[in-house]
Parts: sequence; C-alpha cells; structure tokens
Amino acid sequence: MDILLRRRRKKEQPQSEKNRLSAFLAQVQKARYQKGLMRHFEWPLVIMVLVMSLWGVVTIYAATGSPVDPNKSATFLQRASQQSIYYPRLQLIWITVGMIAMAGTIFFDYRLFGEMKDLMYWGNVVLLLLVKFATVVGRGNANMFFHWGSDRTIQPAEFGKIAIIIALAKVFAERDHPIKTISELIRLSCYVGLPLVLIIIQPDVGTALVYVVIYAVLIFASGTNYKLIVGVICIAVIMLVPAWYVLTFSDNFRVDRIQVWLDPTYAINDAGMQTYNARLALGSGGLWGKGLFSVGNFAAMGYIPDDHTDFIFAIVCETFGFVGGGLMILLFLAMMLRMLALSRQAEDAFGTYVIIGVMAMLFFHIFENISMVIGLMPVTGIPLPFVSYGGSSYLTNIIGIGLVVNVTMRSRAGVARQPRPTIHPKKLIRE
Repeated sequence: MDILLRRRRKKEQPQSEKNRLSAFLAQVQKARYQKGLMRHFEWPLVIMVLVMSLWGVVTIYAATGSPVDPNKSATFLQRASQQSIYYPRLQLIWITVGMIAMAGTIFFDYRLFGEMKDLMYWGNVVLLLLVKFATVVGRGNANMFFHWGSDRTIQPAEFGKIAIIIALAKVFAERDHPIKTISELIRLSCYVGLPLVLIIIQPDVGTALVYVVIYAVLIFASGTNYKLIVGVICIAVIMLVPAWYVLTFSDNFRVDRIQVWLDPTYAINDAGMQTYNARLALGSGGLWGKGLFSVGNFAAMGYIPDDHTDFIFAIVCETFGFVGGGLMILLFLAMMLRMLALSRQAEDAFGTYVIIGVMAMLFFHIFENISMVIGLMPVTGIPLPFVSYGGSSYLTNIIGIGLVVNVTMRSRAGVARQPRPTIHPKKLIRE
C-alpha cells in the first residue's frame, strides 16, 4: 500500500509543478502591457531624468578632458575634438541600455514583481555570496564586483537595492497592522539584515547605508510605533562607539575618511587631497563657471581622483558655476517632490511603498554625494544618480524610475484597482 502511495505521489508531483508553471505563465501573460496605457505615461519625471542624464554626459566629458593651450586659436568644436570620448561614449551606451531596461520594467504590471519578491530576495542573497567568495580582492580588501571583458565590472549589490525595495514593499503591504512590538521589528530586521551583512563584509559601507535608509524610510511610512523607532535610533547611536573603537585600531582607509571629515585640513597631500581639491574646484567655478576644458581646471588637470564618478558634483560646479550647481540641486528636488506626489496617486499600498522606496534610495544618494563633496558628510563612494559615470548604478536608478512610472501608469488607468488593505502609509505621504 505504501509503495502504491509513493508511486502515486511521484506521478502527481510533476503534474503539480507543471500546473504551477502554467499558472505563473498565465499570470505573466495577464501582466503584460495593455493597449492605451501610454496615455497615462509619466512624462515629466522621465524628461527630468533624461535631462539629468545628458547633463551628466557633458560633465563626464569635462571631467575626463585635457587642458587646452590658450595660445592656440581654435574654435570650441576644434578643442572638443581633441578630447577623449571614451567615458562619455560608454555613458551614452549605458543610457541607451537603461532606456531599454526601463521599458522592460514598465512592460509588466508592477504587481507581478511583488509576486516574485522571494525569487528577487534570495537571488540577491545568492549573488552577494558569489561576489564575496568568487571574485578577486580589490581596494580596501573588498569583493564587490563581477569582472567581465577586459576592464568591465558589474556590482550585484546595486541591483539588490531594487530587490530589497520590492521585497520590503510587498512585506509591508501584506501586513494588516503596523509594527507595534519589538519582536515584529526584530523579525523584519533579520529579513533585511541577511543581505545587509553580506554587503558589509564585502565591505561596501556606502551601499549598506542605502539599504538601511530604504528600510528606515519604509518603517516610518508604514506607521511603526514611534517608541520603537526612537529606541532603534538610540541603539544605533550607542553602537557607533564600539564601531569607532574598532576602526581606530584597524589599518583602514575609512578611518582616514572620517578624520578628513572631522578636520578638513587633515592630510591634504594624502588622504585628504581628494576632498580638499574638490572643495577648491567647487568654489573656483564662481557664479557662472569656467566652462569646458579651460586652462587651470581641476577637472582637466586630474587633481581630483574619481572626479567623473563619486566627485562629479565638484566638476559640475567648476564647469557651470554656482548657477549650474544650484540648478542641478533644484532639478533633483523637483524629481523628489514629483515622486512624493505620485506616491499619493498609487491605487494600492504596494505601489505606494515601491515609490517611497525608490524615492528614499535616490534621495540618500543625492544627499550623501553632494554633502561629501562640500564636506558635510564623510566620503562613502556613493555616486550621484544619473550624473556620475557607472553602468550598474545607472541601470539600478533607471529601473527604479521605471517602477515609479509603472505604478503611476497603471494606477491612473485604473488597472491596479483592488480592495485596500487595512494598513496604509502615513498621511504625510498618502491621503
């Protein structure tokens, strides 16, 4: 009898797996793009992103250029033709690939991504394990990139930001009440903590901070008990003491970064040279900037390491001046306010949380990058969204924008109409 039952189960198992696969494929087919959705496309946000991206290409061009001879009479086009287009050309390629990735993100209903949260979450964990134990050690004893081609790299932790946004948005949307007890908070923190620990041991502190900010903002937006939030903040502050003690007695360049932050004149010929020269470049642009390839540009003379990636805002201010830097900040602010308004329009809690998560990710990148250039925050190696050179970062950010557009389009079209769950983001984010 037992043998017959086992045989029957073996026959039923493939059939059950086949049924689940068929159901999933049917769900994917149903979630595809529907005719008429383009009438609800979110053009203002996408146009702002495109403007920022093209502005970034011009700034990368300036950051990787060479000084021109002022004694030679030549037109601007002649001077520009003498400059290297290696990095600007690659960034244009990434922008093109990013537009395709955004279109792919928009094509399927965002709720399908929510149903795949476990696959995304555990896929992220597996990739973080692989990149830690299957890659070569780089700067700061770090394993952060998969290498391909001659000098190409992919950073899995960047794409993991999208995975954690979708996973947390789904978890919060499925809850029928806010977090009220410490045990609930601990369980959810362990869920976020697994990929976070894997990123910290790479080590990639900058990306880890982004994960923490996304988690913190979504906790706040979900209506979590204020006493719990205050308690967690106090614990985090207390933990800074042993963390600083460990860093102080370790041979780590991150200690130098903190000391440079505390003392702007610290080691200006060594560890502090990057931030010191960045501030000089930022102020030397004046009101209207020096322009492209001018003699004496910090960008053209290579005085700022990583000026086309982490420190590109210094080049923006040097090239386009206070007016250009201020305009870029205003454009970023407009993007954040636009996403905040769009989060109010989402038809379901999952869509709202997704937009809030993307907004938190981009806001922290913008705040930290600009702040570290002007000396308000320590250097963490976080790029400026859509402006800094980098494929993994650009694709992650543009996919995030694709998710925002996806939620907005389908909410406006009424595709996402469904019974609202009991829990909703706070009134300051959603009416």
